[in-house]
Amino acid sequence: MCKFRFICKSSIVILIWNGFSALATVFNSNGSAADVQRIHDTLAANGDTITLPIGTFTWAMPVTISKAIKLEGEGSGRIIGDTKSSVAVGTGSKTFTTTRSNLPITTGQTLRVAKMPNSALIGRENFMEGTVTSYSGTTLTMNITSTGGSGTWQFWWIATKPTTTIVNDYSNGGQPQTALIPVTQTTAGSAEFTGIRFLANPASSNRSAFISLGSSTYLNPKTKIHDCWFQNDGGGLAAIFLATNQALIWNCSFDDRFTEGAAAFTIKWEFGAGDVSWTTNSTMGAADTNGATNFYIEDCDFHGYAGIADYDSNARAVFRHNVIDNCGMSSHGADTGPIGLRHVEVYDNELIFDNFNDCDAVTTANVPWFFWIRGGTGVVTDNILPALVSCAWGTKANVLFSVLNTRRNSGPYCCWTTYPAPHQVGQGFGAGAVFHQYSPPQTCFGAGEDFSYYTYAESVYIWNNTGTGGNNVSLNQDGTDQCGNGQDVATYVQSGRDYVIGPKPGYQKAAYPHPLRGGQPTPTPTPTPTATATPTPTATPTPTPSATPTATATPTLTRCVVPNLLGVRINRAQAIWETAGFRTQIIANGPPRKKIVWQSLPAGSLADCNNAVITVGNRN
Repeated sequence: MCKFRFICKSSIVILIWNGFSALATVFNSNGSAADVQRIHDTLAANGDTITLPIGTFTWAMPVTISKAIKLEGEGSGRIIGDTKSSVAVGTGSKTFTTTRSNLPITTGQTLRVAKMPNSALIGRENFMEGTVTSYSGTTLTMNITSTGGSGTWQFWWIATKPTTTIVNDYSNGGQPQTALIPVTQTTAGSAEFTGIRFLANPASSNRSAFISLGSSTYLNPKTKIHDCWFQNDGGGLAAIFLATNQALIWNCSFDDRFTEGAAAFTIKWEFGAGDVSWTTNSTMGAADTNGATNFYIEDCDFHGYAGIADYDSNARAVFRHNVIDNCGMSSHGADTGPIGLRHVEVYDNELIFDNFNDCDAVTTANVPWFFWIRGGTGVVTDNILPALVSCAWGTKANVLFSVLNTRRNSGPYCCWTTYPAPHQVGQGFGAGAVFHQYSPPQTCFGAGEDFSYYTYAESVYIWNNTGTGGNNVSLNQDGTDQCGNGQDVATYVQSGRDYVIGPKPGYQKAAYPHPLRGGQPTPTPTPTPTATATPTPTATPTPTPSATPTATATPTLTRCVVPNLLGVRINRAQAIWETAGFRTQIIANGPPRKKIVWQSLPAGSLADCNNAVITVGNRN
């Protein structure tokens, strides 16, 4: 990407895009959805920028992005701190004590102070806005000139003023994939969003997500979202919905009204290119070369969400260097969803939990946990985790483990009775993974379909978390047993086997900040090889003596390891082939959802990455 922020908004500049130079144009929109869509469809090309002017713009129609363009506003504002001062909503001079000193506040700056939400869903509709008259240490004095709501409240967030706001007034029936801004990712480069506040219109119903990302390939340039502010309004969907792991989010604020119906982001990538995630090795830590394979979210802040994240089907995520302000974080296993989280890394974050000793729960938020893990593997390390203990809500766990499909009649693996359950906590994929042929019975989701799976022990590791919560781990299971089989979570999740309180051997965190933040070109994704037997080296024949030819340039032959495709559905084979590093098209003989029973190239052999041809089929 270009290293320089565009100063002249009508200029044409030279930039570097995925390794080649191109002319990039900046197009100024009038801020409406129709105008942005028109520019995208008829004028903008890959690498161009569409700007939004200063102002508030209500979008009641979606804007579809299918090009590697940048959508740039004039400034999003951002939540920068909290105050626990008991202050009545009103105009004139108001003094607050900030919870932390030396916030980025200057005299004359315009700020908004809004109520942090509580479990009664009373929140930011109560606010005060004005200019800073003084700020020293933790003492902030403001001249308030505008207000909303009423009453005296004890807990507030403090934010800078946005200059470009998009109000989401697009009702889509509550479908997560059809967002206000659906993005189809492209191999041509990265789409990018910056400098915009996204605000949910509380008057509309069945609101869409703000941004959704989708990809038909497993690896492609990441969508970049940074320096934005996302404000959910409860009862809606995720602010950002991802049917891909190819995204990088940084320097963003997210806030909600502490509802269970909204999340900052959801990763749910099912029945497509993402399914290769559970049949290839983990890419945690430094194994994710150039940060190209996993989803990254870093240096963001989250406020007033019961669950800021939902790591779901095929997710590979890195959550790091974030502030979690009175929020919890969740995931899905192969229970109410068909596939479940693959792996997640949670490190160098700070959880803030404010206990106001109010047994009536007027102010203290009901933070349910720090992280509820329902499947897959991961690491949780170097976080600051206070104990979640309050008079209002009792004692809550920090890290919570569940295997819900043993007591729920939902998902393809419903009412499971043997260890390990498919894709449960402490499962992954690697060399020696055992393949299990499986079709759900009539009582389960996907009855008769192919939901074959692998078992492979890959423990969750938890270590070096500080604060009064530290490495606190608990187990959780449904109180109601829909299946009647008497299964206990303690049978499925055990210390030293499925999770370990201690460092993960050989683990090294990925480079921080993410390389894409520095203006470098999009890194080339490093494929994750499918675990296969080590190939037997082919004997090298003794050369026949011959005349020495005239020296010529010899092309470098790149070889890749042929993956094991046996037992894989035909419609998943191409993604596995590409993930192994091959750049050719598979020749498939058979219906897309049938399992492969033969392949023309033996698994584990070496073949030319650029020219090898493989044929697969569902019949011998």
